[in-house]
Amino acid sequence: MATPARLRLYQYAYSPFCIPIELALRHSGIPYEVVNLEILDPTPVIKLTKGEYYQVPVIEDLFSRQVVYDKSPSGDDVARYVAEVAPLMNLFPPEVWGIQQILTHYIENECENISFKICDAYRDRWLKSDLERALHQRHKERKFGPGCLDEWARNINVLIDQFYRAIQPFEQILGTHPFLTGDRPTFADYALCGVLGNFLFPACTSLPGNCLMLEAWYTRMRAGNFRHSLDAMQLGEHDLSLTGGNSLLADVADMEKAVTELKLRANTLALDVGTGHGHVAFALAAKGYAVTASDTSLPVLQEAARVAQEQKLEIIFHEHTPEKLPYADGSFGLVTCRMAAHHFTAPESFIREAARVLKTYGYLVVIDGTAPDDQVEAHEWMNAVERLRDPSHVRFITPNVWRKWCMDAGLTVTRLQVESIRQPELNWYFNEMNTPPENRKKVMEMLAKAPSSVRELFKIGQEDGKIVWSARRVTVVAGKI
Repeated sequence: MATPARLRLYQYAYSPFCIPIELALRHSGIPYEVVNLEILDPTPVIKLTKGEYYQVPVIEDLFSRQVVYDKSPSGDDVARYVAEVAPLMNLFPPEVWGIQQILTHYIENECENISFKICDAYRDRWLKSDLERALHQRHKERKFGPGCLDEWARNINVLIDQFYRAIQPFEQILGTHPFLTGDRPTFADYALCGVLGNFLFPACTSLPGNCLMLEAWYTRMRAGNFRHSLDAMQLGEHDLSLTGGNSLLADVADMEKAVTELKLRANTLALDVGTGHGHVAFALAAKGYAVTASDTSLPVLQEAARVAQEQKLEIIFHEHTPEKLPYADGSFGLVTCRMAAHHFTAPESFIREAARVLKTYGYLVVIDGTAPDDQVEAHEWMNAVERLRDPSHVRFITPNVWRKWCMDAGLTVTRLQVESIRQPELNWYFNEMNTPPENRKKVMEMLAKAPSSVRELFKIGQEDGKIVWSARRVTVVAGKI
């Protein structure tokens, strides 16, 4: 049996002041029902308030029979009542009281003052009858003067441009944290949803292309999807500590598959270059290879050695650069390098060194990010994004360049495969390398302005309020055969 409604909301569906209340009720978990009033017919509200009020939103508490509407100078009585009956939402946290007041005032004045004019200018798209249009026109002209609706319609492009400029500060704010005042939505977030919902209500307007963060936030707010990277880290789903935790780098199935296909002998001497937290080295050692793992970072190697000891894996760890390997010619039957070569200052030198230390009939396996050889614009764009996210990034290498370098080093390329790999959502992408706010903002600007070739290649888009994309990854297998 359905749970009886606790609250009843009286509203106009297009109102920038009603949309936030309905959305907050939806997210609160409190049973409620909605009464959508006929266009500009507040009769039910007038009766409910005994003639004291005729505007919306109004809430009727069906349990206590209390009727709540905005009658205080602050004009947030209804929102405060929702916060009272749903305290876990924490819509008005005292620690951000000042900034929330500033934001809400700006939203409900500067932004709403433009959004309602745009919505009204498109009134023919959402008013259903001539009577409704006449009532709407009479109401607006009483308040804003004769011909106001026609004036707004004539100036619609100017108004939309003004609205786009008015909401730009929120794009900047949301580039630094998930919601307007921090890690959780407050009433300021709902108020902004009200203005955006009002602007989008005619179904013929859209948010500007340079507001990707704002659009993702709005989708997340509408869906009630409030979990974000900080929540995930607190729940242990992302371990950004030195061990690398559940990072994408920990999933080495691609390297295991490539190595398994080579059918090398048990106890083959293997060298993993740029081992980082040692994920590839652990996998190879577990399969019986005699593994040496190298990196340029001693602290990372020490941590990897500790984990190897805990897992009872015998691995030799060496600190050195990838461009000069301190091993004799023909030392290893296998050299691997996974998701590290884009950090190398001279990857071509690494290929020559790998060829030198390989035994006859030994193999080199390199897996790294890439872009197609003929997609120069996309290649440079992705390198620029990666450098903003992670300053240690140098560059991705295109597939045919890898092929040439291997051939020049005397190796035969037996496999050169490029795959499209779905990436985690954008906040994860930033948090993995603790990208500073100013660089996050620059990445967002690059995403907003990305050429069509880039958007198509990397499949940049949004799902469930999150910005998603697919990276290109190359697998190079080359033998000394």
